[in-house]
Amino acid sequence: MIKQSILAVAFLVLLPAVASAQNTIYSYAIGNWRNGPVVEISPLFETTEMYTTPQLIRWVRGQWPQSFTDTTDIDVLRFATTEEGDLSRTELARKYATRKLPVNLIAAGTMPRTPQHPPAQVPATAAPR
Repeated sequence: MIKQSILAVAFLVLLPAVASAQNTIYSYAIGNWRNGPVVEISPLFETTEMYTTPQLIRWVRGQWPQSFTDTTDIDVLRFATTEEGDLSRTELARKYATRKLPVNLIAAGTMPRTPQHPPAQVPATAAPR
């Protein structure tokens, strides 16, 4: 009986933490941001807080392979609202243009969205265990 009570309390304490880790956020990726030759900026896309930066980078490279496959520097920026993300994206493009670096601001008809859950992690060696 005591074990069940402890498990029930632990479940109730951890439930909000698990639920809050799935909030919707907005992101965009930026590639070749240090020195070009062409700075690549993805459209704003919808994702969740469950995604790590490496998972988002893999997703972005799959969505826009012509722009992000050969990028040397790539990063993902995250925002709480679409307004913050759009403002940051346009300001960043303007700043790189000021530095005389060409900018490819990728457009999307509708806002792309990552899958609900990130893909399972594959071991580094990809060898079966």
